[in-house]
Amino acid sequence: MQNANIPFETIDWSTVPKIEHPGETGIAYWQTIQFTGLRLRIVEYSKGYLADHWCSKGHIVHCLSGEFISELHDGSHFTLKAGDTYVVSDELSSHRSISENGVRLLIVDGDFLQYMK
Repeated sequence: MQNANIPFETIDWSTVPKIEHPGETGIAYWQTIQFTGLRLRIVEYSKGYLADHWCSKGHIVHCLSGEFISELHDGSHFTLKAGDTYVVSDELSSHRSISENGVRLLIVDGDFLQYMK
């Protein structure tokens, strides 16, 4: 087993490169920090963003600014605005993001969100 301990560390997000990920419409910009079994991201969706895929991975998603819709494959929609958070484990929903006017998110995912039977 790999050592997953993380020593005290600060993150200056202004030094983390933004990687462009085109959506079905619009663009997502990811800034990613990867630890063993843990990924932290600041993700920004442009105006008019629609994800190009349905995601079944688990996340903790906290809206830092703006507003977006998390659409579930069953057709339900949840609007999240600055200060709102959602949590889901792997394989428990298929979801995608929609942002009409742009949004900035903190997304945390990793091994601790694996589906447990």
